[in-house]
Amino acid sequence: MIPVPASPFPVTRWTEVVNVCRSEDPGLRAKALDELCRDYWYPLYAFARRQGNDRESAEDLTQGFFHYLLRKDLFAAANQETGKLRTFLLTIFQRYIGDARARDTAQKRGGGKELVSLDLDEGEKRYSLEPADRVTPEELYDRSWAIALLSGSLAAMARNEEEQGRGKHFEKLAVFLNATTIDDGDYDSASAELGMSTVAVRKAVSRLRQRFRECLREQIAATLKDPDEARVDEELMALKSVLRGG
Repeated sequence: MIPVPASPFPVTRWTEVVNVCRSEDPGLRAKALDELCRDYWYPLYAFARRQGNDRESAEDLTQGFFHYLLRKDLFAAANQETGKLRTFLLTIFQRYIGDARARDTAQKRGGGKELVSLDLDEGEKRYSLEPADRVTPEELYDRSWAIALLSGSLAAMARNEEEQGRGKHFEKLAVFLNATTIDDGDYDSASAELGMSTVAVRKAVSRLRQRFRECLREQIAATLKDPDEARVDEELMALKSVLRGG
């Protein structure tokens, strides 16, 4: 069991986004949505593609959706929705896609101006690598969301390790976060490269995995409206199930 700090989780991404998007300052709202888009746009794009939309339509829908979200009244009922940012965004996106007027807004993209920055070429490349199986749009969205959280956790750890002067060690040891691909020879190789004993490498890997688990829980908590240990556990189990394929 991961040690649980006595203090509650910090202010979450959910809270920040909802509060800022209710702001009267359009600049603050645009900045908040840009940050949200940066982290979570691909799951929405993948959802639109898996629904049968072609690349251009999915791009328009994804771009247009974040323009649509800039209307602060969309978040006015956020407290009445589920407390998960993952579910909230997908629910609103589904409504948006199903609304003919929203589709028209998506095609216009706010009068031809892109309000958020998306690497759509990279998004389509990623989508082309998705398995051509019977995964539903909702399942692909959830899986992409889980991967986004894992990637965000890894990036946050990399920044922290670099700030602590352990960047080079992290580069060598990050591969050990996936225990299923590791054997004893990998520990010996890392030992030689880092000038550490094999025992020291194993201890360092154990600490790294512990920090990663904690970081992932923080990433998950940031997407919940009222995070506590039980809700984080519930979301973590749901995302693990998605990654296992059911």
